[in-house]
Order: sequence, then structure tokens, then C-alpha cells
Amino acid sequence: MTRPTSEGTGSAGSVQGAAGAPDLPYDVFVSYRHREPALSWVRHRLVPGLRQRGLRVCLDVDSFRLGAPLVLEMERAVVESRCTLAVLTPAYLDGTFTELENVLAEHLGLETAQRRLIMVLREPCEPKLRLRARMWLDLTADDELEAGCDRLAGEIRSLQPPPR
Repeated sequence: MTRPTSEGTGSAGSVQGAAGAPDLPYDVFVSYRHREPALSWVRHRLVPGLRQRGLRVCLDVDSFRLGAPLVLEMERAVVESRCTLAVLTPAYLDGTFTELENVLAEHLGLETAQRRLIMVLREPCEPKLRLRARMWLDLTADDELEAGCDRLAGEIRSLQPPPR
């Protein structure tokens, strides 16, 4: 089985990652559903918190190339990030595009024998078994965001760069 590559996607060669080693363009791709209240929370609270901690965040609204096929941009985001961070909400679990993003991350993790999917619980919901089988960070309380961003940044920095 061959692994998809990111050749021809316009990524800038080797860059310094969160761990200081040559790495992928992004530390984390944030997978979320474009519905309130999670939409504003992701864009205005979570992502700024991760960026303040020095992480290179791939977020669709500022990282996906205009005019590019959406599904290919989703794949590129997963492949070019050390991990995918899924923001779990009832709307996220109902989304087909968000499901594709986390399935791609899980599959890439299986291919590379690495942890490529991290999850945060933003709203109470009942994920499918394959997601329930993983530990997630509970960020349902707003006052937990700062500590949660610290923990996420530490976890993401601890991940080994995937093989190229």
C-alpha cells in the first residue's frame, strides 16, 4: 500500500516544527463543524490559544487554497499536519466532511503507527465507538480553555514527526 504524498500542494519544503526538528508545514489541523456555537469558539478562542503557544495551526478559513477542491484540501491538511484535532459536538458527529477528516487522520495514523488524531469534547454528545475508544480532552467548560490549550500544546509537541 502506498502512502499519499503532499507533492504539488504548494507547501513550503522543510520547516521547523513545534519540537524543533525539520517537520511538516503544520503542527495541528483543526477539524470542526461550521455551526454555532462551536464555529466562533474554534476560530476566536481555541485556535488563538494554540497559536499563542507557538503551534502552527491549519484552519480551513486561512489555510485552504481558494479555488482548490475541498476534499483535496482536507486531505492535504491531514497529511501536512502532525495531528488532526477534532472538536466534538453533536453537529460535528452528524457531518460527513468532518467524518472524512477524522477517518483520514485515523487511517494515516494506522499506516504510520502514530497517534494522528486528538479530540476535544466541546459539547456533550455520543461519539461513535471508534471515537469513544480514544481518550479526549473535555473542554465543555469555558474556564478550562487555558489549561486545555496548555495540555494540547504539550501533547502535540510530544508527537514524533511522521515519516516523509
